[in-house]
Amino acid sequence: MAPAKVLPTRLLWRWRRGTVAIAVTALLAGLCLTLGSTPASAATVDTGATYVLVNRSSGKAMDVYNLATGDGARIVQWARNDQAQQQWQFVDSGGGYYRLRSKHSGKVLDVYNWSTSDGGQIVQWPDLNGANQQFRLADSSDGYVRLINRNSGKAIGPENASTGDGATIVQSTDTGAGHQQWQLVKVGGSTTPPGGTCSL
Repeated sequence: MAPAKVLPTRLLWRWRRGTVAIAVTALLAGLCLTLGSTPASAATVDTGATYVLVNRSSGKAMDVYNLATGDGARIVQWARNDQAQQQWQFVDSGGGYYRLRSKHSGKVLDVYNWSTSDGGQIVQWPDLNGANQQFRLADSSDGYVRLINRNSGKAIGPENASTGDGATIVQSTDTGAGHQQWQLVKVGGSTTPPGGTCSL
């Protein structure tokens, strides 16, 4: 019986090193494929920027009605014009929640009177950092988000899924419907981008 061949130590080490390199490259390639095909989390926002929020169903922007600056002014949807009453800044409340502050009035989105019911109206109010003023961003498809109120657990959108100018923004049970979805358009920039690139 012929004796088994024994590879020289140097050759064996080179073979092992090459096998490990191939395995690592394959792993990184798979990781890049996974990351590259998945959009970046829509729930990641730049708290130093301002955004226009565009409704998926109507194509209209979230707006402080009639350029109001007073407490309790209702929030509506209106044809997009990118003016200050349609611009919002996300203020970090911790735990993945944000307040949305109007550039026009300096007030924040608020579920009126701490309502927990469907149809509770969204207004503007001085920033008290209350749970009824805090929203988390839940991812929907194609980079859209739903704004979920911390106090009620409900999503906000135009009343009765209206597509008209002046429709009041209210809260309702989160169903993921198009009228509850919003696109975050950075002022002076572009819509929140999809996933980045990866190179080996």
